[in-house]
Amino acid sequence: MKEPIQQSGQDVSIVIYDAPLPPRYLRFSKKFIKTIFFVIPITLGLIILTLIFFGISRQIEQSPSKILPSIVSDESKLGELEIELKSLRESNELLQNKLATQTINENNQEDPYLLAVKKPYGMQNLISENKVTLDQFEFSTTTDKINFKFQIINNDPESKVSGHIIVFMISKLGIIGYPEAVNAAFGSGVKFSMGEPFAVSRLRPTNAEFLIKPFGESVKFLIYIFSREGDLLQMKETESYNLSGK
Repeated sequence: MKEPIQQSGQDVSIVIYDAPLPPRYLRFSKKFIKTIFFVIPITLGLIILTLIFFGISRQIEQSPSKILPSIVSDESKLGELEIELKSLRESNELLQNKLATQTINENNQEDPYLLAVKKPYGMQNLISENKVTLDQFEFSTTTDKINFKFQIINNDPESKVSGHIIVFMISKLGIIGYPEAVNAAFGSGVKFSMGEPFAVSRLRPTNAEFLIKPFGESVKFLIYIFSREGDLLQMKETESYNLSGK
């Protein structure tokens, strides 16, 4: 087998012709060429990447940390609202009790007949403004109770009316109040805020339930509608209802 005329060496020769000058002969090592075209570019690239990395890292360390907003869950927000609502209700109840217990001693013949209800301080008679009316009266009895139903009608549906309802049942046996808490306050005077709370936009049904066995011939009812501030919005004395059913 014939051997090659030229064997691979460790050097590379380059001939440069630059007429009219004589040609120049340059000889380079293969390791030197590899270093120029491969090793040096790769090394420079690594150096540049390292500098960039350290520069970014330093900027991150020096930049102020971001404060992320706290996430409020629906349950915790609902709990806060419930606490706030409870506080408002308690404050409102204290105010109403204060208004209800402050009465005036002067008697005015123009004042409506309040029966056992204390007249709240600064109470206004707003019946003439006809903010609410009463209608659809329904009377019924069972063996151990008397029911008197009626509707509160808001005459201005664009504004909601709220307040308290007190109903007295009058018979030969005496007077019984609704709600039940009214009966315990007859001796000291009934506060308007003891009435059943209500709010009406259009119609609001009311069922005054008296837990007493029907006795006697007939009964009638006296209805008071107070505003939340203690003003008298409506007063109604009903006809007599026959207990015997005849």
